[in-house]
Amino acid sequence: MSTTSPPHLMTAEEFMNADLGEGLHELVRGKAVHLSLPHYEHDSICYHPAGLFQEYERRTGYGHEASNDSAIRTERDPDTVRGANFMSFSNARWPKPGKSTKLPLIASDVAIEVVSPSNRRSELLQKVAEYLGAGSLTVWLVYPRKRSIAIFRDSPPPVVLNDGDVIEDQPELPGFRCTVAEIFP
Repeated sequence: MSTTSPPHLMTAEEFMNADLGEGLHELVRGKAVHLSLPHYEHDSICYHPAGLFQEYERRTGYGHEASNDSAIRTERDPDTVRGANFMSFSNARWPKPGKSTKLPLIASDVAIEVVSPSNRRSELLQKVAEYLGAGSLTVWLVYPRKRSIAIFRDSPPPVVLNDGDVIEDQPELPGFRCTVAEIFP
């Protein structure tokens, strides 16, 4: 009688040290998943919040940020590692780490995902749930075609802001202010 052993599920640490070849990858419940490379518009939009947050953090000393699909563990056993488009960490929750940090020790205060045409709503909401479940304080879904942002917290429903609206008075970001239009190139 032949038995088959279950496939090996990678840990976050194994994933971070693995050579998975070209392109972007995420670890989803222990399995490496290849992602499509983003389009220019997507990366351009990711760049704009980074500049706004860098200015905010310089002005207030709030914390530090990471972008370009930086790895963050969102689930354990089996592990999931997502590549957030942008993350911001307050120094109060996680002081700026040293250069050898591969995975943040905690979830980001703010996680931002820029929605691509290939993203399915169910996948996006799963990512939002993972970020919040891991301890992120807020998750922004940025919708380029609609020029809007949905801001999620533990208590639904999300706050949806459109092109003419202002992002301010966010409990996670004291003193942060920008217009929704500033997020888009």
